[in-house]
Amino acid sequence: MDERVKWTNLKRHEIAELLKDEGIAVSVSVVDQLLEKHNFRKRKAVKTLATGESEHRYW
Repeated sequence: MDERVKWTNLKRHEIAELLKDEGIAVSVSVVDQLLEKHNFRKRKAVKTLATGESEHRYW
């Protein structure tokens, strides 16, 4: 994993709204540019299920 990459769980429009609340009006496309410039990436939720034995599994 690249240590220079930073992660966020926020959506682009949520970031724009938070900046607007701080008095900085920017569009979602500007948020995209800022995220790319500062090496931020969107972190997606990953759901995993156990693959071990289960009484409900029919094999």
